[in-house]
Amino acid sequence: MTNNFDRAITFSLKWEGGRNFSIVNGKPVIKGAAKADAGGATAYGVTWATLKTAHKQGIVAHDDICKLTLDEAKLIYKANYWDKYHWDELEWPVCLCCLDCCINHGGFASILQRAAIDCGQSVVVDGKFGPKTFAALKACAPKSLAKAIYEQRKKYYHKIVANKPSQNVFLKGWLRRADEMAKESGVL
Repeated sequence: MTNNFDRAITFSLKWEGGRNFSIVNGKPVIKGAAKADAGGATAYGVTWATLKTAHKQGIVAHDDICKLTLDEAKLIYKANYWDKYHWDELEWPVCLCCLDCCINHGGFASILQRAAIDCGQSVVVDGKFGPKTFAALKACAPKSLAKAIYEQRKKYYHKIVANKPSQNVFLKGWLRRADEMAKESGVL
């Protein structure tokens, strides 16, 4: 039996893929549509900045995005996403939704805060993830919260495109990811 982290990261990595770049003379060269990706060069969804932070923390032994392995990416996700935010304390499917949201969105806290409000919780939407937001998430019915996170993610994706039309190239894939998360969560 797999644990919730293994289940959740398996889902997220289906969407994060491999590398959005080719390696030319030892350097990453971003491919095609990925040139519009605000995250720059990524491997398994890990940005170069995230990798450098993980290296400084001692999570991985190097900070070369061209050499990042899938297993190293999982170590980064476990330490700096799953463990850092205590997603293991949340029931399935909420832990899946929170991890995937956290991986995919720099603004994940506001998405989760709005979802908690949709579920009747009183929390300030300040974009900061802390104990009050976590308590609000824990107080929600898991399926209702998973559904609310799904709805808020879709709104967030549309807001990104409204504010920066060049990101429209990613919208269809983002919405498909949200739909698949909802299906995996049993809310769609």
